Amino acid sequence: MQRRKIGFLIIALLVVLYPLVIGDSYKVYIMNRSLIHAIIAMGLVTQVGFAGQISLGHAAFYGIGAYTTSLTVLKLGFPIGLGFLAAILMCVIFSVFLSVPSFKLSGFFLSLTTIAFGHIVWVIIVNWQSLTNGPLGVFGIPGLKLFGIKFNNTHYYYLLVATIALLYLFIKRITNSFIGRAFMAMRDDELAAECSGINTRNFKLLAFGISAGFAGLAGAFYAHLSGFISPESFVFAESTKFVGMAVTGGLRHLLGGIIGAPIVTFLPELFRFPGWETYYMMAATFIILMIVVFMPDGLAPLFEKGFNKIFGERDDVKGGSSE
Repeated sequence: MQRRKIGFLIIALLVVLYPLVIGDSYKVYIMNRSLIHAIIAMGLVTQVGFAGQISLGHAAFYGIGAYTTSLTVLKLGFPIGLGFLAAILMCVIFSVFLSVPSFKLSGFFLSLTTIAFGHIVWVIIVNWQSLTNGPLGVFGIPGLKLFGIKFNNTHYYYLLVATIALLYLFIKRITNSFIGRAFMAMRDDELAAECSGINTRNFKLLAFGISAGFAGLAGAFYAHLSGFISPESFVFAESTKFVGMAVTGGLRHLLGGIIGAPIVTFLPELFRFPGWETYYMMAATFIILMIVVFMPDGLAPLFEKGFNKIFGERDDVKGGSSE
């Protein structure tokens, strides 16, 4: 047990020291983007991995969150904190409408519905120019401040790490409760879950709401981090990338989104060699494909096994109980 505490302490120190040791503002910014993506991937792990509700339209919620906080702060003069809250609430409200088709649809047909939703939102963002400024995007989005100090990339990094830690505890609490057991029962066999007295409609609404709220929060962070948003950031390809992050990390593992998002975000950066400008994305995509093919459970179980091998397993696991 003492060895495990040392292991967790080492990981915590590495996380805390990352921006100080790297000393490169651009790399810290890329890490911030990966942490924002991790928030979305965590929501997808909850919705898809635990509740079994497929979504390929999360770029829409990401965009709704980004535009909601930007417009409420710039046009209505709201404080940034209220802009974040409005972004989350707006995404949760839209998730209710999107979750209704899931009452009757599943699998391939539900995924098509979420794709259509994502495209509708993107078309609205592009064409409602009086509100969203259309293809030109929204400029001058203010950054976060605390006690009069404007956040830089390092400040955002620590805020995002703290946010992810809180969201992880939130998801862990849910998955270890009756809600998590209902999610997994619904994922494994919806009819059997209903016969057992589980109101699958309510739990589908909850799964969509949690996942959409996470995406809205991520969108708000992105808007205030970058200071500029445009429709190109919320296309369908972004939705598939978010799902790829969750799958790469592990769809049925609590750490799946947290591990998968930085890997998928940073891989293209690692292949940006001179002369590779045309091929770096192809190389990164090939590696991700190999991970998915040869490690279908994702990288999170591998990381967990490595940690247990180095620092020892939990006492309850040694005693024979499963996590």
